[in-house]
Amino acid sequence: MKLKLRTICVALASVVILYAGCKKSSTSASGPALAPQDVASQVALNISQSLFGGLGFDLSDGLNSPTSFAVRSNSKGKLLQSVTNPDCGLVVDTTLTYTGAANGGSATIAGTIKFSFSCTNNVVSGFTTNDNLSISLTSPDLNLTYKVAENLTLLAVNPSDPNSNLSLNGTLNSNASYQMNTGTKGSGTEIFDYALKSLILDSTSGTVTSGSATFTTSGTGPKGVWNYTGSIVFLANDMASVTINGKVYTVNLQTGAVS
Repeated sequence: MKLKLRTICVALASVVILYAGCKKSSTSASGPALAPQDVASQVALNISQSLFGGLGFDLSDGLNSPTSFAVRSNSKGKLLQSVTNPDCGLVVDTTLTYTGAANGGSATIAGTIKFSFSCTNNVVSGFTTNDNLSISLTSPDLNLTYKVAENLTLLAVNPSDPNSNLSLNGTLNSNASYQMNTGTKGSGTEIFDYALKSLILDSTSGTVTSGSATFTTSGTGPKGVWNYTGSIVFLANDMASVTINGKVYTVNLQTGAVS
């Protein structure tokens, strides 16, 4: 089933990203309160990875994101609808359960995925997605649980232009907890909640060029403790300004560098 295979690959990619992040953060048994500039970097990187790096429904392909999916009614594989050329008004609602090998242990992905297409003059001009996925990893090095919920609407700014930029609105939530089984055996939690407002995606590069978001984030663990609210304004050239406690930090969305 193409839908499940694509989603499984995306979800397993998120396990690898999270696994690497946990390893980097577990150099000490406990940590101090994280400074706002450190959190600003993590907030910006997290939202970029969530939308374009595999931590949930990957929007890198814009309106083409769901078009390779084929939807089947059950595990026996009856084909309900091929969406290689999706029909206007098509709604896909499916559940997902998968267990496989990852990082020397096993990973389980389970949840629901729902998306629907909208059209202008019989041409696909947008889609909405509402997904809730849970990922758990058990390995000799790490035990990890990760949940992501997305309720997003992606629309063409100019539906008559096939190369139109895209507008993104909605909410994005993630919640992770981990336990390292080697070294310092540190543990931690991370929560990131975003409300997106009129993000504009460049159709050629797939990057966010403008728009804003508000966020709340909290966490505990070896790399520190934090609890902040703030806002993000997306800029050109893979940059964003993050405001926390009234102070503005400029963040590179590729590297996380803060200035």
